[in-house]
Amino acid sequence: MKGSIPLELRPLIGDRIYGCDDCLAVCPWNRFARQASETAFAMPDSVAQMGLRDFLELSEEQFRLLFRKSPIKRIKRRGLLRNACVALGNTGAPDDIPALEKAALDAEPLISEHARWAIARIRERHEAMAVPQ
Repeated sequence: MKGSIPLELRPLIGDRIYGCDDCLAVCPWNRFARQASETAFAMPDSVAQMGLRDFLELSEEQFRLLFRKSPIKRIKRRGLLRNACVALGNTGAPDDIPALEKAALDAEPLISEHARWAIARIRERHEAMAVPQ
């Protein structure tokens, strides 16, 4: 999906930001697959060590450099950051809010919309936890 993720679907995304793993898990042809030994298919350490909010710091140039040889470049920076915002909205903590507030000011409307949603979700979740039952 290239545009805004419908509100009712956002919670279902959980903490996932790119769908290849799910596609690989359900593909019936993968029962015949073996672990790839080709180093070109390995995730770079620089990406593997990133937390969700680290993705929100990526400029357009940094995104292009980091994912230049990756299928992730297909969803573009706006798609990856949109997805990172949704994942943070679903699993983030109050200390993620400053990064999301910065993302809410992004010139790309798709990113800022999803960042504002994520901020509201985190606040709702943590306010509900603070209220005695």
